[in-house]
Amino acid sequence: MNTITKNIVAKAKQSKCRYKVGAIAFDEKGDILGSSCNKQFLSKIGGSIHAEMVLIRRYKTLVKTIIICRTNKTGNFCPIKPCRNCSKVAEKMGIKIISIDKREAA
Repeated sequence: MNTITKNIVAKAKQSKCRYKVGAIAFDEKGDILGSSCNKQFLSKIGGSIHAEMVLIRRYKTLVKTIIICRTNKTGNFCPIKPCRNCSKVAEKMGIKIISIDKREAA
């Protein structure tokens, strides 16, 4: 597992949500802007603020690529893809979202 993948997994483990998602944002040069995990919102319903949206709101036009991953409680990878809303916002802003799952992490 490379350093970026380790950082995303570490960030995902910080989430208090049932589905632990971590994300890292990169600028056009490939430098890391920051990382985030999904955050609880409306906990009675089970909603959350998506990790990629946190990064888009924080860094706005500086973001060119976001890598996301989802882990279970033990830190193993689970399948993930961005939701429709996150995909639309990212596409409108020219941001590429890359999902890491079990096969790609090995």
